[in-house]
Amino acid sequence: MKIYFNSHDIFYKQPFGAAKTGDTVKFRLSVFAEAPPREVFLRLWQDGAERLIPMQLESEVGGEFTFSATAEMPSDAMLIWYHFIVHVQNGEVLYYGNNSEYLGGEGLQSSNPPEHSYQITVYDKDFAVPSWFKDGIMYQIFVDRFARGSAPAATGEHGSPLQKHYYQNWHDPMEFQQHLFEDGNAANDFYGGDLQGVIDKLPYLKSLNVSIIYFNPIFEAYSNHKYDTADYKNIDRGFGDNETFSRLCAEAEKLGIRIVLDGVFSHVGSDSVYFNKYSTYGENVGAYRDENSPYREWFEFGEGNSYESWWGCTTLPNVLELTPSYLDYILRDDDSVVKLWLERGASGWRLDVADELPPEFLKILRREIKAKAPNAIILGEVWEDASNKRSYDVQREYLLGGELDTVMNYPFKDNLLAFVLRQINADTFARRMMSIFENYPRDVAFALMNLVGGHDVARLRTALGEMYDDPNVGNSEKQFWKLSPEMAELARQRQKLVALAQMAFVGVPCVYYGDEIGMEGLRDPHNRKPMEWDNLDDEMLLWYRRLMAIRAGREVLRSGEIEFVHAQDGVLAFVRHDEKEKLLCVINRGDEKREIDISNLVGANRVRPMINNDVDDGRTRFAPTIKLKISSLGGGIYELSNGIRALVEIG
Repeated sequence: MKIYFNSHDIFYKQPFGAAKTGDTVKFRLSVFAEAPPREVFLRLWQDGAERLIPMQLESEVGGEFTFSATAEMPSDAMLIWYHFIVHVQNGEVLYYGNNSEYLGGEGLQSSNPPEHSYQITVYDKDFAVPSWFKDGIMYQIFVDRFARGSAPAATGEHGSPLQKHYYQNWHDPMEFQQHLFEDGNAANDFYGGDLQGVIDKLPYLKSLNVSIIYFNPIFEAYSNHKYDTADYKNIDRGFGDNETFSRLCAEAEKLGIRIVLDGVFSHVGSDSVYFNKYSTYGENVGAYRDENSPYREWFEFGEGNSYESWWGCTTLPNVLELTPSYLDYILRDDDSVVKLWLERGASGWRLDVADELPPEFLKILRREIKAKAPNAIILGEVWEDASNKRSYDVQREYLLGGELDTVMNYPFKDNLLAFVLRQINADTFARRMMSIFENYPRDVAFALMNLVGGHDVARLRTALGEMYDDPNVGNSEKQFWKLSPEMAELARQRQKLVALAQMAFVGVPCVYYGDEIGMEGLRDPHNRKPMEWDNLDDEMLLWYRRLMAIRAGREVLRSGEIEFVHAQDGVLAFVRHDEKEKLLCVINRGDEKREIDISNLVGANRVRPMINNDVDDGRTRFAPTIKLKISSLGGGIYELSNGIRALVEIG
């Protein structure tokens, strides 16, 4: 007896993927045998309790017995797990559950209860992500390294004993100084990029069709990265002032560009008005120096004034996020941090280390932000599948409708680069992405921040050139590392493929500053070098402009359904389609020309949607008649109508 189920095929499970609270989901199971089984059950596990639902025989065709059942989803948002139990006439019991990779789709038949069940994410029926974000193209800016709008600042600020180094020349080599009082790099070197510099470069960003700027932290802080917040309510004076920020938001809005800020709420800086470890703000100010400070209860102190810090970094004291006065200051007061910056012009928040923020903190944050600005975006830093992540032994509820709007799509970055670098095959990429689509609410899937580079990972060009860090080499030397000419050229070709897929994929593409001009660099701090405005890779910049223009100009690439139509032989192809348009994206990572059959895609023939919930039959296929040839390290985006036309093509 053979059993079959495929959670990605809407014949077997409808609707596809996540479900709204109160929805009804239909399941089918195929059993291939000479005689029908005695009983078939759908086994659901929800909220700590088992539900066994009998499945009824729906049809019998040539030894294929199809059983079906419907299940009403709970009224509360939660994760549900399910598998199938088949009782054979001879008394044998068979099971069918998720595959060993836990990716959904086709599963495994076994004689024992399955190791992995299938997942359904049941989310609040009223949950929705702001449409402006789903329609956007994002650009990430590390402010100190993007553009100068004024002369570099002078050394020394507000009486701090901690010195800072300011480069007069934008192209000076980086210096790496030891922190005066703590272990590790001081991150105290500054190139003078500021908010005025961003204002000056808004036309450049508009020429790329950027509609969202995501800033790394811009509030007052000692370091160049600003993740050690000193004052949440004021712009760092090296970047400008609060008025400059509001002016930036106003000028950006004129060009259709919104601003998303980085919220670092799990810790503050040791050199801050709240902690004041080094007496920067006075001798008897701050939690470290004054036991009666109003901020003292924000922190956990031990003997000798020791304190809990973020991952052992003593420059980053942890906060107790659920302390009422901290909740008031950051979230609940009328002039709370999250509300104040929305009033000053921001359109939302990216939450640093979201998995280290307590669930109740995130729930309060959402309530307060959405009450203030319902159209604001709440984006979380989560590196894994955010639908089922556990952190600190707690099952997280990021995507159920009461916390985040969406998350950073590190699975997309990791798997796309792994595919292009030949570390996984096309089929693995497609199945891993289908798992994300299956587990995430549809609105979340179309709002995922699809990064391929960023401030925490190696530069895209460097990663694609297969240059890896060496812990035995110092930072002063590694900052000058460059790809060899041969690997640099290979990385350029690979980057074109990555950018092509990024701009055509489901989600919101995000370009890290400088990737569009081919900058290189290992992990931080080398991925944070100053923007090379006078050393542009003009060909790559033109490539990004073309792709981003296509993305901005084609609604189907922002909201259309997706189907993977080819995933083998180093070739990945997927279709984006809606009622008006159908586009094909193909990338060939290999060294040889390939061809793929596209006969069932051209003209009026339909494709099978993999995210759409409204189609009853997903089994139609067509006879092969048309083939598309793709050059080595090539690909393109093609318009499919009565024929095929390249919108953009490599090779």
